[in-house]
Amino acid sequence: MRTGRFKKKVILGLLAFILAGFLGSGRQAPAAPVPDPWSPERVLQGLSGRYCRLNAFTAAYRRVASTPAMEQVFKSSSHQVATGIIYWARPDRLKLEQVSPQPELIVTDGSIVWWHLLGEHLVYRYRNVDVANELKPLLVFLSGLDSLSRDFSAIVAPLDSTRPNQHGLYLNPKVADESRGQLTLWCDETFALTGFRLASVTGETSDFFLTSLKENPSLKPATFTFQVPDATEVIDEEEQ
Repeated sequence: MRTGRFKKKVILGLLAFILAGFLGSGRQAPAAPVPDPWSPERVLQGLSGRYCRLNAFTAAYRRVASTPAMEQVFKSSSHQVATGIIYWARPDRLKLEQVSPQPELIVTDGSIVWWHLLGEHLVYRYRNVDVANELKPLLVFLSGLDSLSRDFSAIVAPLDSTRPNQHGLYLNPKVADESRGQLTLWCDETFALTGFRLASVTGETSDFFLTSLKENPSLKPATFTFQVPDATEVIDEEEQ
């Protein structure tokens, strides 16, 4: 008698287990959250990993400069577009060789900045790179591509129709500096740098769109030196 009751309990228990498994198989377990592959942290890590051994680069650029204050005054677009080649090398050497709309040259060895207006036979010399408009934050940014997560906090920038298939980050320095504006960088899915935007505290912006970027080319020191041409006026610009 006890054997029959025991068998009945076993059969009922087994049946309940099978039914529970069958009915439960129709229920979907809560999906685990999918990590965002383009989170600020992931992009910063990707950029740092790609550029940890970067010592120099060259790229073709298209630069779009905007002055909102002037647009409000004259009720018209103040966008200015220029194209050229950018050369950069550690720690703070930079050359912007503008081709259009007119040839210009900006070059620095990290101490003196030269701005050559070829068509006007005129050179501006800045003996302190800090006073040379946007060059200082640009140099700091480029020199720190391998340590962005250390120096900046970041949030995702909205998609930009002028930069298809690119990912943007707003970068804010962890050490506050009210004299510096906002910096936005853009990269592709391989974390290659495709451009950046410098925005001043007064609202002016400079958007750089980069193409044909070459990493670690062989750049001679002469690339970042400047010789004043004959029959050219030199004007010294000092810090105000």
